[in-house]
Amino acid sequence: MTKERARLTFADTNDSPVLPSVDPATIKTVAKNLGFRETPKVLPIAQVPEPLIRRARRKTGRVHQFATRLHESTVREIYDYADRHDITLAEVIERAMEALNQGRQSD
Repeated sequence: MTKERARLTFADTNDSPVLPSVDPATIKTVAKNLGFRETPKVLPIAQVPEPLIRRARRKTGRVHQFATRLHESTVREIYDYADRHDITLAEVIERAMEALNQGRQSD
């Protein structure tokens, strides 16, 4: 049993059916009656804190990666310190290590 495949033609013909136009208000009413909700035009802006991610301001020659998870308050303190002193995050960690090592020497 052989079936002939449908042939596709891409010629411009005016044989395509004309769809009736429907009033947009009617569409909204029917959709609302069926339980669909209208998409809000503007989403309410939630109180979002500043993003914690930022890039270094300059090249420093530091190429070794150090990743860890911290409390948000600690991360904000590190960023604030770096911003106040105009230094990179790596320099903040290096200064913290220097302070820890100096504390050990005085013990």
